[in-house]
Amino acid sequence: MSRFVKRGYKVAYIEPTFSIVRRPDKFKISYQTNRPFSTFIDRRDENLFIIKPPRAMPFWSRPFISRLNYLYFSFILSRVLKKLGFKEYILWNYRPEYALGIDLFPYKKLVYDITDDIAAYHKDRNKFNYIKKCTEDIIMKSDLVIVTALTLFEKYKGISKRISLIPNGFDPGLFSGDVKDIPDDIRQIRPPIIGFVGTLFSFLDPNLLEYIISGNPDKSFVFIGHCEENFRGEWMRIERHRNVYWLGKKRKEDVPAYVSRFDVCINPFRVDDVSRSVSPLKVFEYLAMGKPVVSVRMESLEKEEVAPCILFSSDYEDFNRKLNNVLKEKDEFKRRIDCRIIKKYSWDSLFEKVFNLVEDL
Repeated sequence: MSRFVKRGYKVAYIEPTFSIVRRPDKFKISYQTNRPFSTFIDRRDENLFIIKPPRAMPFWSRPFISRLNYLYFSFILSRVLKKLGFKEYILWNYRPEYALGIDLFPYKKLVYDITDDIAAYHKDRNKFNYIKKCTEDIIMKSDLVIVTALTLFEKYKGISKRISLIPNGFDPGLFSGDVKDIPDDIRQIRPPIIGFVGTLFSFLDPNLLEYIISGNPDKSFVFIGHCEENFRGEWMRIERHRNVYWLGKKRKEDVPAYVSRFDVCINPFRVDDVSRSVSPLKVFEYLAMGKPVVSVRMESLEKEEVAPCILFSSDYEDFNRKLNNVLKEKDEFKRRIDCRIIKKYSWDSLFEKVFNLVEDL
């Protein structure tokens, strides 16, 4: 959104909130500062406002409570935007649950940005149906729908007024490959280093990680990122291996220095309905750093122009085999990475597409 500010737009960014009965996550405590019953406005610039809505009623994963929360948020936020002087604005939404209260906003145009198949996250049938209906309702109301994966494009093109595919990408200012200082906590780790950056969560495949880590005791596996509570049990089993190094969450500015030490990067998602519609941000960042990437099969990613630069595996054995082949012939696999294609996935290039779409509304 900061790029829109630089182009002369007035922007109010509404941050996520969390339950009134829950403490902030440890790694989010510096910015997860939503107040229990009031809205906080942080004016960062003449044309940039950060809005923190009130905390939510508990148990809001339940559809009934979710409806009440998002109606409440819609009512509060529409009034806040009016006080800040927003009139006939473009409302840019990421959350399907706002479908019930979206008409409380006097927007001029509605953009719905879909980065994941959120309904597929829910195994409970009631929650799945609730998110599915919210998603479809808000898509049909939107003037523009932006999706990050081809599977989402194919799924929703029939009910959209206008839909565009804009995949995830990388920050060329950070992931340029030009790294001078190597962090101390990775400097002493023995190569070859197999690396992963991202949240350690239930969408990763713990059995795949266990298979490749236990089968390659002569290699170091380095993980950068926060571990979610729902994955901690599986992660404790993985972390017990002596060749696993969990370095924790790092500042985004420091991540390229860690990736520069990786010999191979891995994308070990669990293959399911969620992963088939994922456009994994870190894969583009790995490639921008010139690193070979071994990945599980991901339907949308395999249909991207960048797909020939990635080594997709069909099963655990194939993943392990390709991992070892890359290490044996690393330079050859690096030559597969076409810099001309990778540049198309920079945020600079992708934003130009988004900006043109918005200007045409």
